[in-house]
Amino acid sequence: MRKLLSRWLVRSPRFPGVALRDPGRRLTVRMDTTNHCNLRCSMCPMRFSDSDPLRKWLHMDRRLFLKVREQVFPRAAVVGLSCGAEPFCNPGIGECLKSLLESGVPGRELVTNGTLLNRDNAALLVRHPPTTLFVSIDGARPETHAAIRGGADLKTIEANLRELSRLRGRRRFPVVALSTTLQKANLKEIPDLVALAADIGASAMGLVQLVPYMGLSTLGSVVDLDSPETMDILGMAADRAKRLGITLTLPDRSERAAGGPCPYLDSTVYLAPDGAVFPCPYWNTGNPIGNLNDENFDTVWNRRHRYVTPETCVDCPEVTSRSREVRKDR
Repeated sequence: MRKLLSRWLVRSPRFPGVALRDPGRRLTVRMDTTNHCNLRCSMCPMRFSDSDPLRKWLHMDRRLFLKVREQVFPRAAVVGLSCGAEPFCNPGIGECLKSLLESGVPGRELVTNGTLLNRDNAALLVRHPPTTLFVSIDGARPETHAAIRGGADLKTIEANLRELSRLRGRRRFPVVALSTTLQKANLKEIPDLVALAADIGASAMGLVQLVPYMGLSTLGSVVDLDSPETMDILGMAADRAKRLGITLTLPDRSERAAGGPCPYLDSTVYLAPDGAVFPCPYWNTGNPIGNLNDENFDTVWNRRHRYVTPETCVDCPEVTSRSREVRKDR
């Protein structure tokens, strides 16, 4: 009976509770409605953007967003309105949040660095809530966070999240979760970050392994997940999370073999603010499989398998990021 029920019911930490699984909603959609960011973090390819003479700064126009809502959102179980940029740099993010809420997508996510989460933007999140707001915090100490996150002021972010919690009141959404890029500079602060998450009203915290993108000189910052020191610290963090009622997600220690089954190709799509379509968030962004300004989504999506070759995925972080730098053209 349990196996039978699992075919029709879905439980998600992003959307708490049990609901009927919609067989028509299978996609995880990662998209950016802007390619702007107010920070230049130490491990982010955005650091190259200011010196790129070919880069065109833009926000996704309303016509294109409505096309995404019409053609992509009905197929999505999860939509994240930000992936590689800062969503609150887009002055139209409120309309995007409202449209996503009205679309009926069950899992609605937003990732932010928290620095622009002022009272007005917090009010938008309460009025048109995503199910989960992920806030990137990479240090329990202000100096650690600032060094990793391009000078961002941790105290300002904390104050912004406390104000969001006050405005949200007893409302269920958005659930707040911290997102932390695990690296040698913040490894020892992870247990204190769990405590910080509880203190500022977050319900969860996720650790992601650092991806050492080529040209950023961060390969030496990658943490060995199997070292005794790392395992001890993460064990302490897990114990503290349990005591404080924080859902802690640790980095996956497994590494997908080159040429092995891809977990993204049939389940995940990334949409750029100019309409370009990519079959996964790690794809070489200089080589889209199509553009929604020119074609319908089904036409583009149905050709994705023709683009997958050993050369296409040779720099996938899930295959290579523990041993060498990964090329990222964004």
